[in-house]
Amino acid sequence: MTYSDLEYELFSRQFILKNFNEENILKLHNSKIVIVGLGGIACPLAQYLVSSGVKNLTFFDGDMIEKSNLGRQILYTLEDLGKYKTLVAKDKLLKTNPHCNITAYPEYLRQENLNLLLSADIIIDTTDDWHTSKLINKFCLQNSLKYIFSSAINYNIQICLFDNKKNHVCLNCLFPNEEDADLPRCDTVGISSICAGIAGLVTAQKTLNTLLNTIDENNILTLINTSDFTISNIIIKNNVNCVLNNS
Repeated sequence: MTYSDLEYELFSRQFILKNFNEENILKLHNSKIVIVGLGGIACPLAQYLVSSGVKNLTFFDGDMIEKSNLGRQILYTLEDLGKYKTLVAKDKLLKTNPHCNITAYPEYLRQENLNLLLSADIIIDTTDDWHTSKLINKFCLQNSLKYIFSSAINYNIQICLFDNKKNHVCLNCLFPNEEDADLPRCDTVGISSICAGIAGLVTAQKTLNTLLNTIDENNILTLINTSDFTISNIIIKNNVNCVLNNS
């Protein structure tokens, strides 16, 4: 099965690019993406994945929409206050491509529902919650699942794809601290709305690069300061002291 006539029309300008040969278009059609956390990064991320032809998406988030979300979470409006983010996001995205297959779980990702990730080609973590990120990282490592960690705070972005299929390199290698008590959070130090948006766009591009095997994104930490547009790409290596080395 492939795209409908409507979808080929929607994505026609993209599908004429040289990267979108018949094989890669089929990969895009069949890929399964999970996004955990439907906040400031995930809103543009999900919008651009759908606008790029990704059809099979699963969302996890137990949050309801609040006024403080609207400045950067672009899928939501004042009319959506008090509604579940995942359900509103699904409705909005289906208006871009009604042929998408979107599963929306209005609940947080926990140990009890982690197995719902098993069929994903890529799990994208935009949760802004350290304990959830560590939980996802360990599960992806144990099940050889591709994992993208995407974070934005203040004017700073951190994004990294962990392949989890070759040599051990994981989020815990990069950030071994187990507790988040002293970590800065958006609700305490703030975040630029534009910074969150850029993080979503860069994460979307990394996702497509990985799905279509355009370039090797594995174990490359991308750091972006959106206030002065400095960008660094750092190759991450195994931390011999990582507690998950033998998991």
